[in-house]
Amino acid sequence: MAYLVIGCVFLVTAAYVLTVLPGRSAPPSEPAATPSPYVHSDGLSDSFEGYLIRPAAVPTARGKDIPFAFHILRPDGQILSDYETVQERMLHLYLVRDDMSGFQHLHPTLSAGQWSTQVTIDDGGPYRFYAEFTPKGRSVLGHPIVLGVPFVIAGDTKLAPMPAPASASAAGPYTVTRLDGTAHLIAGRPALLRFAVDAQLEPYLGALAHMSAFEVRTQALTHLHPIPSELAFHTQFANRGEYRLFMDFQVAGALHRAAFTIFVS
Repeated sequence: MAYLVIGCVFLVTAAYVLTVLPGRSAPPSEPAATPSPYVHSDGLSDSFEGYLIRPAAVPTARGKDIPFAFHILRPDGQILSDYETVQERMLHLYLVRDDMSGFQHLHPTLSAGQWSTQVTIDDGGPYRFYAEFTPKGRSVLGHPIVLGVPFVIAGDTKLAPMPAPASASAAGPYTVTRLDGTAHLIAGRPALLRFAVDAQLEPYLGALAHMSAFEVRTQALTHLHPIPSELAFHTQFANRGEYRLFMDFQVAGALHRAAFTIFVS
């Protein structure tokens, strides 16, 4: 069997905010804070840097092939129609429930400025859509913009317990192994997170794997891709706690998904 080592990088940083009391201004000697170039959106807000997601149709009940449609508005309030193509798509859409179950990675279609797709909702509870995109003219090497839309499906709900950290995850007929087992990472400390797959991977959306990482406590999302030249990616988590990772990869034309829980202390 061919084993492929895959790593994922997470950049989570903190922004510092200068608070000025009402009726008072900051002293002239204190220059305005410059935003960190590493601060990026995580899908916990419907707006970022003036861009806004406006839903046109949101699921209200469980079922199959439920429509979801939305627009992205530019900072000037007009509909954004021009996007950069990143990982072979202009927009990536994710869906997950607040207990980290029901994860879906979707690719909606764009028509007359409106994005649309269909989703399957199997159970009730609070969910969130995450729309990830890069406006035309914005560097594709930086962080994309990620905007979020929460919604709730009413009715009885069977919550899924969070799986414990494990060194391996089944993905269809294949096994994905975390090479450092269940070792905890240290918040704020660089580390290397590596995986092995007992299969010959094929390119999927321009990469050998895609990783969606959710901080369990806040549900903040970071979408990760392996660097083709190395397939070994450094990680650095800013916050302690649990993270849920979903890795999509392709073998013999079929898409598979592995999931891991990791702990950062």
